[in-house]
Amino acid sequence: MALLMSVVAGCASKNLEMSQKSAYTAYKEKDYATAAKSFATLVEKIPQDADLWFRLGNSYARTSHPRKAVTAFENALIRDPKMAKAWYNMGIIYLQQSLKAFVDMELYVDSKDPIAKQGKKLQEQIFVLLEEPIPALSENDD
Repeated sequence: MALLMSVVAGCASKNLEMSQKSAYTAYKEKDYATAAKSFATLVEKIPQDADLWFRLGNSYARTSHPRKAVTAFENALIRDPKMAKAWYNMGIIYLQQSLKAFVDMELYVDSKDPIAKQGKKLQEQIFVLLEEPIPALSENDD
């Protein structure tokens, strides 16, 4: 019985290794949709791994799923609050989402409204911030 359990554990470990390799390969090849699926499965199996959560967040961000990305970055930070690249990438997503809100506001709110004018000013300032020569997401994620 002990031998059978050892074999089963070995197979599970091998499958997990293969899943990790597959996820990291997809990520490296910029196949972020596949990477997101793979990392989502991995964080279910290894929830304590901050790097897996970080890469899941990047994969979601790069496949236009900002809310899921933020949740993944938050999970990475729960596990490793000193992970600068997760803080950075989450901040970039918040800035992008803020810009989107102010752009959308412009579509629906009367431009003469004083709040709309402030929104337009903030929109321009956020746009300038995002135009800076900084990477959209931390490139230090290898």
